[in-house]
Amino acid sequence: MNELIISESEAGNFMTTKALAEVLGVTERTIRDTATAKGVEGTFHTLQTKGGKQSLRVFSEEEATIIKMELQKHHNLASRQIDAVTTATEEDQMIAQAWAILNRRIQDANKEIERLKPAAEFAYQICSSKDAIDIGNCAKVLNRNIGRNNLFEFLRNKKILQSDNIPYQKYIDSGYFRVIETKYTIPSGETKISLKTLVLQKGVAYINRLLKERDS
Repeated sequence: MNELIISESEAGNFMTTKALAEVLGVTERTIRDTATAKGVEGTFHTLQTKGGKQSLRVFSEEEATIIKMELQKHHNLASRQIDAVTTATEEDQMIAQAWAILNRRIQDANKEIERLKPAAEFAYQICSSKDAIDIGNCAKVLNRNIGRNNLFEFLRNKKILQSDNIPYQKYIDSGYFRVIETKYTIPSGETKISLKTLVLQKGVAYINRLLKERDS
């Protein structure tokens, strides 16, 4: 063991037995016994004070860490200033647990995606139309085993469409349908105008609910 005379101002650069005991929340005897068990000798310094010289045993940062790690294996350290020491085995276990949790979450997320997939596809098909679609395309989008003509009939029976397949005004005002004029030419060359019913996105969702109620 070495001996060195230091001043009071320099004492803060060393971790004394007493200081280490206070930080770790154990007795000085525990520090001494642990140091001896681990073969940590430390260094004896002579502190020059106003009252004279005082002999102190001090530990380097590396030596203090060795003592701390040994104590953490056998004692419940009260001080919150000390970080928990994690062994390589514990780290492996933590990583394995983290992967297991992550995999479970991925599996749960995939299940949720599959569950929501039909609704997502339905929403995409609706939203992908720029504004409105005709009854035939509406039947295709809904994919509920109902064709264009049967959908017309279904909506007429629900008193949503009139006999000429034009929506009643209240359903137009509700934002379900829009009626447009289309022009066509007959063999004689005369131009005719007809009315065509288009289904807005809100209307597709409404018709889907009606068909769902029918099928339930």
